[in-house]
Amino acid sequence: MTNSSELSVHFINSVLVTVVVALFVLWRYRQAILGGMMQGDSVALPLPGGTEQALAGWPGGDLPAREHAMRRRIAAAWLLTTAICGLPMAIAYMSVANMGLSPTYALGLTLCYMVAALPMIAVSLAWPTLRMVGAFVAMMLCCAALVLVAGMIERSMAGRPVSWRILGLIPLFGELAWNQLWMAGLFWLMSWPVRLRGVVPITFAALLVFGFAPFAGSRLTAALAATEFGTPWVLTLGLNGIFVLIALPVGWLAWLRLRKLAGDYEAKRFSDAQLLARTWWLMLVVTIGFDILIARERLLFALLLVAGEILLFAPVNRWVLQRLGVVRGGEARHAPTLLLLRVFGYTARTERLFDRVAARWRLIGPVTMIAAPDVTARTIDAGDYLRWLTGRVDELFVTSRAGLDARLAALDLNPDPDGRFRINEFCCRDATWQATVVELMLRADAVIMDVRGITQARRGCEFELQQLAQRLAPQRLVLVVDGTTDRAVLQAAFGPGLSEVRLVEVRYSREADRAFSALLEAAVS
Repeated sequence: MTNSSELSVHFINSVLVTVVVALFVLWRYRQAILGGMMQGDSVALPLPGGTEQALAGWPGGDLPAREHAMRRRIAAAWLLTTAICGLPMAIAYMSVANMGLSPTYALGLTLCYMVAALPMIAVSLAWPTLRMVGAFVAMMLCCAALVLVAGMIERSMAGRPVSWRILGLIPLFGELAWNQLWMAGLFWLMSWPVRLRGVVPITFAALLVFGFAPFAGSRLTAALAATEFGTPWVLTLGLNGIFVLIALPVGWLAWLRLRKLAGDYEAKRFSDAQLLARTWWLMLVVTIGFDILIARERLLFALLLVAGEILLFAPVNRWVLQRLGVVRGGEARHAPTLLLLRVFGYTARTERLFDRVAARWRLIGPVTMIAAPDVTARTIDAGDYLRWLTGRVDELFVTSRAGLDARLAALDLNPDPDGRFRINEFCCRDATWQATVVELMLRADAVIMDVRGITQARRGCEFELQQLAQRLAPQRLVLVVDGTTDRAVLQAAFGPGLSEVRLVEVRYSREADRAFSALLEAAVS
C-alpha cells in the first residue's frame, strides 16, 4: 500500500510539474525565437522574380465537402478508437471489482472511457471551448440513454419485468462516470489550454520517467539498509548520494525518451494531435490502474492492464484511421497550400484567428507562415522542443539563399497518419524574411492576411500587401479587417486590385469561420 501511494503521488506530481515546466519552456522558446529574429545579417536576400502561375483555380474538387468529410471521419475515428480500447479495460475492471459480467455495466464503463475521445476530437477539429462543453453534455445524455436502453433489453432477455425503477440506471451511470473520470478529467483540464498542447506531451513523457528517480532512490536505500553488505554504502553515500546515483541513469533514460518522441514525430509516425491523445489516454489508463492497485491491491493485474492499454491504443487508432479512409494514397499531390500572414504584435487576437482558420485548413492541406513570438505556442512541435533543449534553435532560421532553397525543397506537403497536414513555419532574420515571404506567396493556393490594426502609424505589413498585389491573383486573397483597419492605408498599399479581394470583417473570435469559408472560395476561384 505504501509503494502504491508513493507511485500515485509521483504520477500526480508529474502532471502538476508538467504544467509549470511547459509554461517555462514556452517562455524560453519564445525568447529564443525573438532573439533570433533580432539578429541582423549584412546583406538582404534578393527578391525572387515571377508571379503566381496557377490562376485557373484549385482543381482538386469540392473543398468544403472534403473538409466536412474529414471532420466526420476524424471524429468517428477517435470515438471508435476509444471504444475498442475501452471495452477490454471495462471488462478487466468489472472482473477485478467483482461486478459480474453484466452487458449493461460493460457498456456503461466503455462509454465512460469513450468520453476521452471528446478532447481528442476537439483538438483535431479546433473546436472552441463552448462547443466542447456542449458536446460533453450531449454525449453524457446520449450515453445515459444508451445505458438505460441496454438495461431494459438485458432485463427483457433475462425474463425479468421492466419497471420504472430501471430509471435508476441514469444516476447510476453519472456516478460511475464520476468515479472513473474525475481524476483523469482534472489532468485533461490542466493540459487543455491551447498554449500548452504543443509541449505538454513531450514534457510529461520526460518528467514521468525522470520523476521516478526519488521513488527508486528511496526503495534502493531501504533495500540496501536492510542488508549487511548495503548498510555501509548507505552510510557512506547518504541519501543525496544514492539519489544522484539513481538520477543520472534515469535522466539518461528520460533524454532517450525525448529523442525518441522527437524523432518519431519528425518521421511522421504520429501527428501532434495523436501524441496529445496518447498522453490523455495514458492519464486515464494510469488512474484506472491506480484504482485497481490501491483499492483492490492487485499489482500485477494493474501493471498488465496499463501496459496492455498503452500498447493497444496506437495500433488500434492507426487501423481505425485506415479503415475509415482518413488517409488516402496520393493525397499529398492534391492538397491546396494556405499562406497565413498578419500584422505582428497582436498575440491574443492572432492566436484566436490562427486556432480556427489554420487548424481547419489542416484538414485539407498544409499551412505555411513566417514564425514569430505571437504564435510560437501554436506552432512548437517535438522537433522544435528538442532543438531548443539542445541549444540548436539557430537551425530553425533562414540565414542564406541556400538555406532558404533547402527549406523550400523540404516543405512538408504530406498528411500525417491522422489525415491532417502540418504547419510549415519559417523563422527568419531581418535580411531574409522578405525573400522568404515572397517565395511562400508563389507557392500558395490561397492567402489569408490579418490586417486588423493597420493604420497610418502602424504600417508594418505594407511590403506584404504590395507583393501580394504584384504576384498573386486578387481572387486568391482574403483580408481580415475590423473597425481598427484604416481602409485608406490598405487601399494605398494594395492598389486598385483591392476591389477584387475578399474582405471579411472579424470582430469576435467566433466569426473566424467566415474567414475560413471565404478562403475555400478563394482557393477554387
